[in-house]
This record gives sequence, C-alpha cells and structure tokens, in this order.
Amino acid sequence: AINDTVTLTVTANEGYKFINWTENDSVVSEEAEYTFVVENDREFVANFELLTYEVTTSVNDENFGAVTGADTYSHGEEVTLTATANEGYKFVNWTENDTVVSTEAEYSFVITGDRNLVANFELLTYEVVASVNIENAGEITGAGIYGYGEEVTLTATANEGYKFVNWTENDTV
Repeated sequence: AINDTVTLTVTANEGYKFINWTENDSVVSEEAEYTFVVENDREFVANFELLTYEVTTSVNDENFGAVTGADTYSHGEEVTLTATANEGYKFVNWTENDTVVSTEAEYSFVITGDRNLVANFELLTYEVVASVNIENAGEITGAGIYGYGEEVTLTATANEGYKFVNWTENDTV
C-alpha cells in the first residue's frame, strides 16, 4: 500500500557478490538491505558480479626453478600452475601454508578463493659406487652421494703386491 515502508533484502549465491540496487538504470542503494517508502509502482534490479581471486606463486629458491599460472581468476574457473625445474634440480611439491597440496609439477584446481602457493625444488643427487675388480687388491675412498655439479674425487690405493691399472665404468676405461 502507498506510504508503507518496504525492505528488500538480497543474498548473493556462492561465487557472487552483491553490487547494488538499481531502478531505471540508476543506482538507488549499495546496501544488500534496502528500505524505502512506497509511493507508486517500482521495479528494482539487484546487481551482482562474479567474484575474482588472486593466485600468487613463489619458489623456495628462484635459482632452482620457475612457475607459470599466477593470475586473477573468476570463481569456479579451472587454474593450472606449472613448475619447471632448472638444470640440476627436480620438482618436489606444491605447498600452501606449509601444507603439501600436490606432488605433481602441473597442478590444476577449481578456484574458490585467493591462493598463495609455493613450488618446492631440490638439488638432484647421485650415488657414486666404486669397487675393486679383485677382492683384497686395494681400497677406494670417495664413493657416496653427491649433489648435481659437485666435484667427486675417487682415490684407489693398491694393497701390497698389486698396482692400480685404471678406472672402468660399464666395462669401458
């Protein structure tokens, strides 16, 4: 009825935010609850927009690798982040707030909020195994686990009655 006070209330669905009430394309309120006095027939439009979220990424050490995919995304959009290790390093996992969220270098998810992810890499390691061709002929030092690019020195010391001849790998000198 005319001169009645009316309150319109709007609730945004998941993934959307309320922007404003308009009447004849003019903004009449930016509040989700709009109260007015009825003076005549009126037609209001509740305007919403899709939420957007920021996906930020970092690397545990920028010398170890790089990531792609950080950007602004709309609610419900699929996001794919890709981690690429530099030479001598390997991808380990993605973490968020120190919690592992994926062990795949390409990590995809549907966005429902801001995300801040860290790509973790580590140095490749290799095991160096050395042995003598004749039991009790001598001793070798220097075998062990080494990081990519690390210099390795193997030393062969012959026992009495034997002499060092050469190093072979896969039967090749």
